[in-house]
Amino acid sequence: MIYSFTLQHVAIALGVAYVFSHGWALWRAADCQRLLRAFPRNYPAGIALMVTAGLWFGWLILNADLMDFAPYQNLFLVATMALTVGMIVFVREFLAVRALGALLLLFANVLLDAAFLDDRWIKLVVTVSAYAYIIAGIALVASPYLLRDALAWIFQTSRRAKFAAAAGVTFGALLLALGILVY
Repeated sequence: MIYSFTLQHVAIALGVAYVFSHGWALWRAADCQRLLRAFPRNYPAGIALMVTAGLWFGWLILNADLMDFAPYQNLFLVATMALTVGMIVFVREFLAVRALGALLLLFANVLLDAAFLDDRWIKLVVTVSAYAYIIAGIALVASPYLLRDALAWIFQTSRRAKFAAAAGVTFGALLLALGILVY
């Protein structure tokens, strides 16, 4: 296990993130819509997210047990940093979405690591969330325009946007309740 987070810590942190982010989307719908519609092509946000993803992955390379590949650890680290810089310089289109996809993949690792040795069936809420993040992360890295299209669909009507935000708040409240009462 690389991370030292418990399932309780992860559920509470994720629940708070969902409640605050989706609550903000309910409270300030116009601001949220403007921000999210601009996000896919926001190059400065893409740089910040890609640097975060590159540093996080580099930290994982330094702290993971690479077994037979341990002699190449420094080479992997240099390659990771070079690929991060290469993405920032050469893949400007939808960089923020691709970086978000990479962060979702890295975050899924945290969730799965926290749920790894827990034997209770209720851990599946966090585990299924992790696999949803993996699928979304792969889709965003491979086809970043899908986020733009999904956001356009969600914001096509205010009813749809409110439903999506309310669903996020509800899921966050469920995670908070599980983190506080069960895990």
